[in-house]
Amino acid sequence: MDNADDIISRLKQDFIEDTIDRVDRIETTIDRVAGGMDDASAGIAELRREAHTVKGLAGSFGFPLVGAIAHRLEDYIADLTKIDDQQAASLVDFTTWIREIVESGTNPAAEEEIRILRSLPSRTASSGGAADTRQGATSAHGNQMEVLIVTATAVQAHFLQRELRERGYRTIAARSAVEAFQTVVQSRPDAIISAAVLDGLSGIELIRALSAMKTLQGKPLGLLTSFDASHPDLEGLPENVTVITNRGRETTKHLVKFIETLG
Repeated sequence: MDNADDIISRLKQDFIEDTIDRVDRIETTIDRVAGGMDDASAGIAELRREAHTVKGLAGSFGFPLVGAIAHRLEDYIADLTKIDDQQAASLVDFTTWIREIVESGTNPAAEEEIRILRSLPSRTASSGGAADTRQGATSAHGNQMEVLIVTATAVQAHFLQRELRERGYRTIAARSAVEAFQTVVQSRPDAIISAAVLDGLSGIELIRALSAMKTLQGKPLGLLTSFDASHPDLEGLPENVTVITNRGRETTKHLVKFIETLG
């Protein structure tokens, strides 16, 4: 009769083999869509499904970095409508790392995780998905500064990503407070913007909690809210939190002020 360790080991091996199969399918789909052999819409939808599955399973089998890479792959293809040769090459950067990590059988150390995540392609607001090669502000890691956007609303996410990418910043996304905490630990973003309204823990409480984390001390934090900065619910926010009023034209003006704090 198998003991618990044997069962876990076998399940992990099954995950590794399944993930390699999925990576093979992803890369085949990328090639076929880029080569015009498959319909772009159907092919990109299939990429999203495969990336989402890998993201959901990876952490359970001891590969949190694979889950984070799959999450970024999801974000990269979120609004793609086609795949050209340049986009295909960028997409394969994600799958190459996933394959290398699962084949090694071990999740990399924390600092190596950050290096790998920062090396992944990002997108510009207007390039239609091409890798972002422009030089924005540089982080302590020697890469472009990276801003975590926390919102459950796709419209908000797209607006913030576009504004930041146009100014040369990399962006990553989280859709809940739980996902935000996981991303902060893994990716060590250089700044964070959170919507005030989130499922579960509110963005206001999330920002208060994040400001207390040692790894985020002194880093710019932004709170996207319909409240004015003087509202009682915002009383006592830390000094490094910028209130970004979510009201029409004021949003862009306040977001520009926040971006100025990034350096």
